[in-house]
Amino acid sequence: MSTNSNEEKVLVIDDEPFAREFFRKLLEKTVAHIHTVDSGVEGMQALQQASYSLVILDIRLPDANGIDILKQIREMNPLMPVIMITAYGTVEDAVRAMRLGAFDFLMKPFEETGKVLITIKNAIYQGQLEKENLSLRQQIKTEGLFPQIIGRSAGMKRVFEFIKKASEVESNVLIQGESGTGKELVARAIHSNSGRKKYGFLTVNCGALPESLLESTLFGYERGAFTGATKTTKGYFEEADGGTLFLDEIGEASSSLQIRLLRALQEREVVRVGGTKSYPMDVRMIMATNKDLKEEVVKRRFRKDLFYRINVIKIDLPLLKDRRDDIALLTDHFVENYCSRMNKGKKTFDPKALQVLMNHDWPGNVRELQNVIERIVALHGADVITEIDIQEHLTILRSDEECDFMDLSYEKAKEIFERKYLENLLRKFSRNFEDASHFAQVHPATLYRKLKQHALSK
Repeated sequence: MSTNSNEEKVLVIDDEPFAREFFRKLLEKTVAHIHTVDSGVEGMQALQQASYSLVILDIRLPDANGIDILKQIREMNPLMPVIMITAYGTVEDAVRAMRLGAFDFLMKPFEETGKVLITIKNAIYQGQLEKENLSLRQQIKTEGLFPQIIGRSAGMKRVFEFIKKASEVESNVLIQGESGTGKELVARAIHSNSGRKKYGFLTVNCGALPESLLESTLFGYERGAFTGATKTTKGYFEEADGGTLFLDEIGEASSSLQIRLLRALQEREVVRVGGTKSYPMDVRMIMATNKDLKEEVVKRRFRKDLFYRINVIKIDLPLLKDRRDDIALLTDHFVENYCSRMNKGKKTFDPKALQVLMNHDWPGNVRELQNVIERIVALHGADVITEIDIQEHLTILRSDEECDFMDLSYEKAKEIFERKYLENLLRKFSRNFEDASHFAQVHPATLYRKLKQHALSK
């Protein structure tokens, strides 16, 4: 973790002189400037006159309630990290503050100076990350060549380069990536930036249709070819003439269908089901799979000659957990999208909530993140999303998933089990740390360490 001490400015709003002096001495060698005031009015005036990296705010002030001041700060600058402090705090105060977006809630007297300093540094660091992410999001909106694909990570930059190159030629494209990584979005981006963009883009999922129906859908059929074929019908190869045909999950195609696809690609013509006449086709082919087709070829489940025919330009899509730098950008995009669709007011994520999203492994990739954000926007009433809200929705969505531990390594299975156990433990005892520790029969320090390890705050 690194921060630029030449630019950091901290505002302390507290009516007690000892508290102001405590933070002044604590931070004098850490940050560039410390400004202290003893009232809410002076604090708001200071925020209007200068830019700060962090606000440390007492919950009880002579002229105002710190919670009300926190609300005003969040309205003025949603990205401003705020640490609440008090000598008389209650659980209700802490929950309200965190739900309004406070970074943390500290109790007086400040006995563990080291922990207080670490909390302050973390808050400043998270504030810097938020500002950087906002800047990147604004750049993406103004200069994005592929507006529907969000990403600035090294992995996504490589994907963008491949999309650009693939858009300039007519070669077949194979997109490989796990479910939820955005294979169809990439295919559409190639089509939209190619010379075929004025013509149709048709998509077929090879794993979603029975073999006979898939064949007739792709190649069309002659009248009387099978029961129910009352008229001659063109297939997608002919319907997509001049445009692009996207075949998703090509690894699920049967052997007989693979033979027909190979002939169509080689001859640039199709024969309808039940017919003998060939019809020319002018179609750009893009195919996608979540399987390793090289391995499928080795195991003789996929034709080698078809693999070489479609594997001209290969684009590998990274897992979301391998492009964590993009999570904040994607989150902002989905929040804005769903708030607009549902006519909801703008929602923001406090830094700790964003960190939970950053730490999650996202086995369902971008699609899982999208589903989580949609659920939160639909069900969450407050304007600020906290880490507790994120953890609850992640748990709800994961509870419907079946996890076969025998498909995982021992260490991975243990990690998943341990995290789920801790999540359920916190939920069972309403996040009461002492009761949860006693029930689990582990030392409080051990439980605390495990919670931190899995990014589950107590």
